[in-house]
Amino acid sequence: MRFYKSPKYQALISRQGLLLILLALLISLFSAYLAYAGQTQSLDWLYYDNTQKYSHLPPPDDVVMIDIDDKSINKIGRWPWPRKEHARLLDILSTTNTKAVIIDVLFPDIDTRESQSDLRFAQAIKRHGKVILPIHFEMLGQQGLVVESPPHTLFYSKALALGHVHLETETDGIVRSVFLKEGVGTAFWPHLALALLEKLNTHPSDQPLIPGNRVQDRPKASLSVNIERDYHNLIPMPAAEQGLRHYSYSDILEGVIDPAAFNNKLVYIGATAAGLGDVIATPIGNMFGVELNAWIFQALRHNQMIQNYAKGTVALVTFITVLLFVLVMGQLSPRFFLIFSILGIASVLALSAALLLFEHRWFPPTSMVIGLVLFFPLWSWLRAEYVLRFLRDEIELLSEGIQSPHSLANSKQSAQRFLEQTGMLNISTNQQTPMGQQAIKALYSGRESKHDTEHFWQQQIAKYDANIGPQAKKNEGVELIARTISQLSTIKQNDQKNRQLIEKSLSRLQDAVCITDLCGKITFTNKHFKKWFHHDIVPKEASASSDSAEYLLSILNNIELKSELSWSQVLSSLYQTGQRFTGEATLSSKTNALKNNADKKHSSNSDRQLLCQASLVSINETHHDTLILSFTDITQLKEAENARAEALSFLSHDLRSPMVSVLAILENYHSEPSSSDRRLSDTAIQSIKTLVTKNLDYAESFLQLSKADALLETSMNPCDLHAVLDGAQVYAHALAAPKSISVVTERSDDDAWVLGDLALLERALNNLISNAIKFSPAGSCLTLALEKYPTALQLSVVDQGHGIAKKDQAGLFERFTRLKRSESTEGAGLGLNFVATVVKKHQGKITLDSELNVGTTLTIHLPFLNEQDLFNH
Repeated sequence: MRFYKSPKYQALISRQGLLLILLALLISLFSAYLAYAGQTQSLDWLYYDNTQKYSHLPPPDDVVMIDIDDKSINKIGRWPWPRKEHARLLDILSTTNTKAVIIDVLFPDIDTRESQSDLRFAQAIKRHGKVILPIHFEMLGQQGLVVESPPHTLFYSKALALGHVHLETETDGIVRSVFLKEGVGTAFWPHLALALLEKLNTHPSDQPLIPGNRVQDRPKASLSVNIERDYHNLIPMPAAEQGLRHYSYSDILEGVIDPAAFNNKLVYIGATAAGLGDVIATPIGNMFGVELNAWIFQALRHNQMIQNYAKGTVALVTFITVLLFVLVMGQLSPRFFLIFSILGIASVLALSAALLLFEHRWFPPTSMVIGLVLFFPLWSWLRAEYVLRFLRDEIELLSEGIQSPHSLANSKQSAQRFLEQTGMLNISTNQQTPMGQQAIKALYSGRESKHDTEHFWQQQIAKYDANIGPQAKKNEGVELIARTISQLSTIKQNDQKNRQLIEKSLSRLQDAVCITDLCGKITFTNKHFKKWFHHDIVPKEASASSDSAEYLLSILNNIELKSELSWSQVLSSLYQTGQRFTGEATLSSKTNALKNNADKKHSSNSDRQLLCQASLVSINETHHDTLILSFTDITQLKEAENARAEALSFLSHDLRSPMVSVLAILENYHSEPSSSDRRLSDTAIQSIKTLVTKNLDYAESFLQLSKADALLETSMNPCDLHAVLDGAQVYAHALAAPKSISVVTERSDDDAWVLGDLALLERALNNLISNAIKFSPAGSCLTLALEKYPTALQLSVVDQGHGIAKKDQAGLFERFTRLKRSESTEGAGLGLNFVATVVKKHQGKITLDSELNVGTTLTIHLPFLNEQDLFNH
C-alpha cells in the first residue's frame, strides 16, 4: 500500500488541515487586533499620505485668497494692524458682489487706544453683511483649562457667522482630519467651512447633511480639558497642479487690483507672512492654515470629505478577509502560493487606495497586509516540516520490505516446501525433478540461456540467504531536506523492480489479484483479494507471516475447482507448460468462516462463483519469475444463466402445449374416413387459429421483453406523450368495442415530452389497456389520463373491473405471473413485467391502486424533459 493511501498519511493530512485552520484563525485574529487597537496606525498613515498624492478636488473657480504677506507687512506696517485697515479692505470688497468674506484672523478683544478704528471695522463688517469670523479655543494657565475665545462682541454681533478653525494634528505632527463641530462642554460651533456652507444655503431644505463619524461613547472629559468634538472627517488633498488664486492685501488697498476681480467670489483673508501665518504639515506638504480651510470648504460642498470606517468594522472585515485569503493560499502549490500572496497583498492595497480616491472612504490596509505577509513564512515552514516528515515516513515504509535474517530464514524454509509441493524440487536430495526441468524450459520461453539452469530452483531459494539489501549510497546534499530526498531516491531505486512488476501485472489483470514469486511468497494483493479472501487475517495453522507460501496454499485450497484438480497440480502444470490456466471454482465454507461474514452481499461464500486464472510473467530478461493469480466474480452471470434456463423451460412448456393440441386436431382429421370433399370443420380451424395465435403472442411477448431489456439511454429520443396517448386511444376503442366498453380520455394541455423509445412506450400503455379491457365487464367505462406534475408526467389507465386482491398485488410485475380469473388464465405472464421493465428503463416507476369489485388504476410516472433539455436533444 502506498504511503499516501495509508491511514497514517491520511491522519497526517487531516492534522495538516486542522493546523491550517488553526493558523488561519490565529493570524486573522492577530490582524483584527492590530486593526482594532490601531497598532499599525503609523504604517497606515504612511500609505494614506502616499495615496493622497494622487488625490484630486474639483477646481475652486470661485475661491480667492487675500494674503497678509511679507509685502503687505512692509507697506502697511508691523502686525497687528489697526482695525481700520481691515475696514478699508471690507469697504473695497463691499463695492463688489462677493459671495462671502472669510477672515481667518482672530479679533478676541478691542484696541483701547484706537476705539474709533475698531468701531469703523465693526461698521464695515455690518455694511458688507457676509463676513464670517473665526472662533478659537485656548488653554488658560498651566492647569489646562480650555475656554472658547470668540471675536469681541463688537465684531461678533455684526458678523454673518462664526466658525472654529481648529484642525486635528496626529501624533506624527501631520494634519489629516477635522471635526466639523467643536465646543467647550458641547460640540456647538461649526467649522469655518461648515459655517460658510450653511450660510450660502439659505433655504432650509438646502441645508447640508453634516458628514463625518459621530463621536460616541467617548470618555468623559476632565474638569481641566472639557472640549467636545463631533463629525470627524479626513481631509482630501488637492492635486499637485491644483492651486488657489492669491492676491496681496496691500495691492488691493492701493488699487492695484481691480475690485471687479472679486465679483461672485468667496474671499478668504489670512496671514501668510513669514513668522505670522500658521504653516500646517499635510500629507502633500506644508500649507497655510487659511488655504487648508479653503480646501476643506471645497471638499465639503462637493461631498468629498473622507469618512473613516468604524474600528469594529475594520477589525471584522480584516478578520474575514485574512481568514479567506489564508485558507485559500494554504491549499495552493508553492508557486501559486507565492503568486497568490503577492496578488493578495497588491489587491488589498489597491482596494484601499481605490476606496480612498474614488469612494472617499478610508480603510487602513496595513494590518491585513501584515497578516498575509506573516502567513507566508509560517505556512512555508510548516509545509517544509510536513514534506520532511512525509519523506521520512516514506523511507520508513519502503524500508519495511527489507527483512531481517531470521525472517529470511523462515521464508527460505517456506519456499522449499512450496517448491516441493508443486513438484519442482526434491527437498531430500535438493535436486530438481523432471517436472522442474520441464518448467525451467517453459520459464525461459524456449529461449536458450547462457545461465546455469541445472541449479535454477536452488538459485531461487538462495535469494533468501542474502543479507538486507544493498547499502544505500552516501547521501548527497548540504541541506536536510536535500539529504532526505537523496536517501529516499536511493531506496526507491532499489524498489523500482517491484513497482514495475505491480504496474505491469495490474495493466493485464483485474478483479481480485494476487502476485507471488516462484516460491509462493505473496508480494502484492489488491483490495478485492483482501475483501474476498480476508488476506489481512492470518489463519491459525499458518506459523509464518500472512505472506508465506503456506498461507497462499491455504487460501487456494479453500477455492474448490470444478475440474476437481488440486491447486498444487494446477501450479505444477503451469510451471511445466507455461500455459495460462483458466477454470471455474466455488469458495468453500471454510473461507466463509475465515471471512467472518465480511461481505454482506453474499450470505455464504459457497454461493460465490469464481472464474480463476493463473499465469506467469517476467520482468527478468531471461525467464518468467512471477506468478499472477486473478479471480473474477461470475456469480451474477451464473444466476443470469440459471434464470434464462428457467425462462426457456417455462416458455418451451407453454409453446409446446398449443402445438400438441394442433397435432391432435390434425391426427383426428386424418383418422376420419376418406372423402373426396373432406374439409376441416370451422371449429377445428378456429381452434388451430387460436392455438397458433397464442404461440405467436408468447413469442412476441418474449421478443418485446428482450427488446426492453436491451434498451439503452443512448438510443432514446424525445417523445411526445400526447402522441403515445393518441395511439393508445385508437387501440382502446378498437379493443373495447366488442364488449361495449366506453373509453374516456383526459389530458393536460401542457407539453408532455420525455426521453425514451416511442414504440416501447406505446406497447407498454397498450398492454395496460389490454389487461384492463380483458378483466372489465361489458358496458363499463375505461379512462385514459395524461397529467403533468412539477417533477413528472403521469399516464393512467383506470378500469371498472373486478380489481386485484392484496395478496396478488405483491408479485404482479414479476415474470411469468398470471392473474387468476374465473374467465381466463391465458397469457405468458410477461405483459406487466414488460411494462415494468420499460418504465424502469425510462427512469420512471409504476404504481397500482386496486379495490375488489370497484376497479384498478395503473399509473406510469415518467420524468419530463424541460425546454433546455429538449433543445439540447
